[in-house]
Amino acid sequence: MKTLARKFYYMAAVVAAAALTLSSCEVDLSVGDNTLAGRESTGYLCSYVWVDEWSDADGYHRQELCFYPDRTGEDRILFRDRWGYEEEYRYVFTWDWYDAFYTSIRLNYGGGDYSFMDNMRMYDRQIDCLLDGYRVTFFGY
Repeated sequence: MKTLARKFYYMAAVVAAAALTLSSCEVDLSVGDNTLAGRESTGYLCSYVWVDEWSDADGYHRQELCFYPDRTGEDRILFRDRWGYEEEYRYVFTWDWYDAFYTSIRLNYGGGDYSFMDNMRMYDRQIDCLLDGYRVTFFGY
């Protein structure tokens, strides 16, 4: 009887130790979730419509990115040529933080079409980043 009781206590101790070990070593594989930094970065990102405007030899361009907390978003692009002809495009995407430091976002437009916002710095209603390799500054409105 003492041997059976010892085995029971030993097994209970092993199970308790394993439970403590597993609960303290849980790894969240979805980057950007359940951390204060992730919630703050996501909250900031989703608080504004991010706008970049520029002109070149072809005309005027405006890009607006909207990020939503459910990991969806919209990309609206307006183009106006020198003669006043306008075209507007609207794309939907899903997004996720692409690194654990909240400095890179992957935009999935579907059909294997991705864009990446890398080396992001978010401050003062502004995002400086590399959008698909091009230096871009978005302003939050």
